[in-house]
Amino acid sequence: MKNDPIESAIARLDEVPLHTPEGKAAFQKALAAKSNLVVAKAARIAGGAQWLDLTRDLATAFDRMIAKGAATDKACAATIAIARALVQLDFDSPDVFLRGMKHVQMEGSWGPPVDAAVELRAICAMGLANSTYPHKLREMVTLLADKEWQARVGAIRAIAVVGGESASLLLRFKTLSGDKDPEVMAECFSAILILEGSEGVPLVAGFAASPDPEVSEAAILAMGASRRADAVAWLIEEFSRSVALPRRKCILLSLSTSRVETGIAFLLDLIREGGSATATLATDALSIHARDEKLAADVAEAIHSRG
Repeated sequence: MKNDPIESAIARLDEVPLHTPEGKAAFQKALAAKSNLVVAKAARIAGGAQWLDLTRDLATAFDRMIAKGAATDKACAATIAIARALVQLDFDSPDVFLRGMKHVQMEGSWGPPVDAAVELRAICAMGLANSTYPHKLREMVTLLADKEWQARVGAIRAIAVVGGESASLLLRFKTLSGDKDPEVMAECFSAILILEGSEGVPLVAGFAASPDPEVSEAAILAMGASRRADAVAWLIEEFSRSVALPRRKCILLSLSTSRVETGIAFLLDLIREGGSATATLATDALSIHARDEKLAADVAEAIHSRG
C-alpha cells in the first residue's frame, strides 16, 4: 500500500530539528505546502517552539490560505493553527488579526451550512487585543454582535485582556443589553469581575436575581469563579436568604469552586451543624475536590463530627 504523501509530510515534521537553519528551511517549505493539514501541523509546532524567525512565513501562509477559503483551507484548519501560533509568538502586525476577525467561511454539513471560521475570529480577537493597534476596541464591537455565540465569547475575553475604563464600559453595556445565549452572559460576568473587582460585584449580584434560571446560575457561578472574598461573602449571605433547592445547590457549588478559605469553612460548618438535607448538599458540593486529600479528610472529619 502506498503511503499517503500528506500523512508522510505531516509525520516528517516531528523529526525536523528545531531552531536550526535546516529546520527553518523545512518549516518554510511546509508552510508553503498546498495541504492545509501540513501547514496547520507546521504552525502548531512553530508556535509551541516559540520560533520567532518563522512569524513572517506564518503570516504569508495565513494570507494564502484565507484568500480562497474552503477551497484551500477546509474547516479553517490552517488559518486557525496559524492564528493561534501568531498569538503565542506575540505577533504585533494587526493586519492578519483584522482579516481573521472578519472572515466567515460557510461549509456544508449534514444539515444547514455551518460557519467554520468562528474559532478563527475569536483567536484573532485575542491576537489583536495583545497588539499595539490603537483602535482594537473599535474593531471588537462588531464581533460582540457576531451571530455565533462562540465568537461573541471570544470578543468578550479579548476586551477583558485590553482592560481599562473603555473596555469595562463596553462590557457593562453588553451585560446590561443581555444576550440570548447564557454562555455569553457567563463570560460577561466573569470579565466584569476581573476588570472591575469589587465594583463589579453588585452588577453581577443583580443578575443572580434574574427570572431566567440559566442567567441567574451563570451569575452565581461567576461569583465563585472570581475567587474574590467579597463575592464569597455575598454567596454566603445569599444562601441564608434562599429557599429554592436548585438555587441553594448552585450557591454551594459556587462556594466550593471558589476554594476561598471562608467559603470552604462555611461548607464544612454546614456539614457539621446544618440540617441533614443541607449537610448532604454541602457534602455533594465539596465532592468535586475528591482528589484533594487534605480537603477530603476535612470533609470526613466534618461528617464524623455529626455522629
